[in-house]
Amino acid sequence: MRVEVILSPEEVVHHQLAGWVCVVIDVFRFTTTILTALEAGMERFFPVDGVEEALSLKRSHPELLLAGERNALQVPGFDFGNSPLEHYGKNYAGGELVFSTTNGTKAVQAARGADAVVLACLRSAQAVADYLKGQGRDVLFLPAGLEGKFSLEDTWCAGLMAKLLQAGEYGDGAQAAMLLHEHVPLEELAHSAHGRRLQALGLWDDLHFCLECSVSQGVVLWDQETGWGALARER
Repeated sequence: MRVEVILSPEEVVHHQLAGWVCVVIDVFRFTTTILTALEAGMERFFPVDGVEEALSLKRSHPELLLAGERNALQVPGFDFGNSPLEHYGKNYAGGELVFSTTNGTKAVQAARGADAVVLACLRSAQAVADYLKGQGRDVLFLPAGLEGKFSLEDTWCAGLMAKLLQAGEYGDGAQAAMLLHEHVPLEELAHSAHGRRLQALGLWDDLHFCLECSVSQGVVLWDQETGWGALARER
């Protein structure tokens, strides 16, 4: 198994995705929120880049639920924002989310062309690593970053999972991510650029929730042909 990490989301254009399983990471907060919503009973989700695309889908299919943020705040007219705590502890009887965020949904779309696309976060790190081991394919981690730039928390998470894979070959990006994971304490991730933005909005509970490691058994998969994603049903 080969493992590589894209250190900045804008670098994805320089990578050949065919032949790789691409793992999208947006710790603060998209991939954490999607995992939590699906574990609470939402059936599936559809990531889109733009707010207008989400609203157009809602007009055509009123049963859809809209979720997402701009500048970390809920989009006006949407049913949900981008907080995992909106869904934690809930018990939904199904439901389909159309999701649009500043960073995470763009990263999912950027993964098109990979052999498979998995969404991961700190809460699902061990579960995703176990799933990837079972697949036995080369793995490319794609941190969503912050507005196209490197993000500490997403790359740290990639480094954690890269270590858990115990792969035979690590690229330079993967080695850098693993060193970051080794030398930066988990609690420091709350003080990343994105973490400070959430702090300024008073979203400390979101930060603490997102920084819990390997507490979930859920693995989120995205089907790039249909555009829909859901929990893996068989592990």
